[in-house]
Amino acid sequence: MAEEVFATNLLRWISSELYFSLGMQASREMYGKSYFSLGIAEKAAVDNAVGAAVRANYQAITPELLTQVLDPEPPKAPPAKQPVGFQTPNPKP
Repeated sequence: MAEEVFATNLLRWISSELYFSLGMQASREMYGKSYFSLGIAEKAAVDNAVGAAVRANYQAITPELLTQVLDPEPPKAPPAKQPVGFQTPNPKP
């Protein structure tokens, strides 16, 4: 079993609470009812709307975070061009 890390578990708990709250608010705004009183099709619509909002925010934030985390250094300059092929050796003076 994986190690239990308090910070990771805390973030999971907070994100699940926010996701649940977002679902409740979306059901109130879309249908004027509680999430638990919705039918199957209405719940699916609310779940899709909440999922789309979460995915859009994640995709908007992730590229910046990934470039900062995965590539913290600026790209290196390309190497200087070297002569290619058979060259006549330069005699040293």
